[in-house]
Amino acid sequence: MMMTNAEIIKAQRHFLRGEYGISIMDFSSALEHGVDPSLVHMPRGIAHLKNGDFTEAAEDFSRALKIDPINDQAFFLRGIAYFNGNEVEKAVEDFNDAISISGRRGVAFVARSLAMRAMHREAEAESDMKAALSLADVEVESFIKEYCISPAMYKLAMSLFDLGKEPWTEELREKRMKLEH
Repeated sequence: MMMTNAEIIKAQRHFLRGEYGISIMDFSSALEHGVDPSLVHMPRGIAHLKNGDFTEAAEDFSRALKIDPINDQAFFLRGIAYFNGNEVEKAVEDFNDAISISGRRGVAFVARSLAMRAMHREAEAESDMKAALSLADVEVESFIKEYCISPAMYKLAMSLFDLGKEPWTEELREKRMKLEH
């Protein structure tokens, strides 16, 4: 088991360096050598996501959900993988599940807002963004950097948060001011 712990640490080190392909191979090797799958599927899924391998990321998050069916983070990240892979309806289902499990995470509302926007469901998009703002735990720039990997999702996010165009941007500025003071 000592070797597998070393493989996990090695995989994490490559991940932190942004070497996602190598990290994926290391996580896979650790899994092949008997590491508990509950320790591998989430981080390997995130590495796949960062590497732009959206189908593989969704598969790893699905495996994580088989182990822990109420893992709101796995639902959220699988939704992000689906959304980046242009499977918006599947993404919405996962964002709904993430929100129903833990309705206190603003990023899930932001993600669902983006998905609603992509589906031209503007009123629902605005409602979700307001819900996210009420939680005051979302930093827009970090959300875009962290989760908007595909060019299409990045472009959509940038348009959603375009200051001066959306009705909730004033609320966003006000929330930020309150948090800073």
